[in-house]
Amino acid sequence: MKKFIYFLFVLAVVAPQFAQAQDDKTPKRPENIDVSDFDSFKNNAFDILDQSVKLKTDATKVDTDVKAYAATISNANLEKLKADYASLRGISKSSKELNTKIGELDTQGKALLGSAKSVSPRTKSPAATSLTNKSIKGLDASRKNLDAVATLVSADTKLLADELKKRGQTVEED
Repeated sequence: MKKFIYFLFVLAVVAPQFAQAQDDKTPKRPENIDVSDFDSFKNNAFDILDQSVKLKTDATKVDTDVKAYAATISNANLEKLKADYASLRGISKSSKELNTKIGELDTQGKALLGSAKSVSPRTKSPAATSLTNKSIKGLDASRKNLDAVATLVSADTKLLADELKKRGQTVEED
């Protein structure tokens, strides 16, 4: 019986921590390795990741606001609709710019992986490979964030654009 109670206690303590570790899939920014090309690539990749997380947070906030008044959108404040629409367009523009940067960094990452074996001093070669792989994982996480942003922005932008048009407002579209 004591073993069973001990097992339940350990399970109660460890399981929530394990679940939290599983949920937190955003790669963490690794330390520099003091090889400029690799450190620069890492910094650019994780800067983009930080920006994508911020865009996802902003898009989720606007999406929450839109969902709050979507059922009675015809009663929503015109200024709020315009402000949310402008926010969504800004988020969309920033998202597209980040996707372009990710594409550029993908090419650079492949080149760096190919040259990691020839890093001088040779003792930094494994660190260069590891750093580049972690940076690529950061770019993959950014892509996922931006996919989620695109989904939110697309649906909400259409909803708000349609409502603004119904109210006789001029709506800028891409």
